[in-house]
Amino acid sequence: MISLLLAYITLTLFGMIFLGIYGVATRSNLIKKIIMLNVMGDAINMLFILIGYRLVFPVFPPIYEKHITFEEFLRRAVDPVPQALVLTAIVIGMAMNILLATYAIQFYRLHGTVDVRDMAEIMGGEEE
Repeated sequence: MISLLLAYITLTLFGMIFLGIYGVATRSNLIKKIIMLNVMGDAINMLFILIGYRLVFPVFPPIYEKHITFEEFLRRAVDPVPQALVLTAIVIGMAMNILLATYAIQFYRLHGTVDVRDMAEIMGGEEE
């Protein structure tokens, strides 16, 4: 039952990743592209957390305690590396979202559009 649930979760996360790729590739609105990047990044972060999870009960935090044998700790402890990678990815993703949103707002203030096709025409027209 649990393996079926994990299969559904994994398939859902891969679906969200492909949805994000599709949205970034096909949408012309910059705000929609930023939202799809967020969806894709969150799905990848959840996939990393799922990879580091153990399917035993009870699951221990990755902090060794004296009353547990070391073999039992290794068998039941959650892997801390994906957790650290996800925390780092969240911070970097937040910074990238702020940067992209700032660029989109500034471009809208200057040119009145967030459509990527119009942006390409405007940027191409300024180079000539």
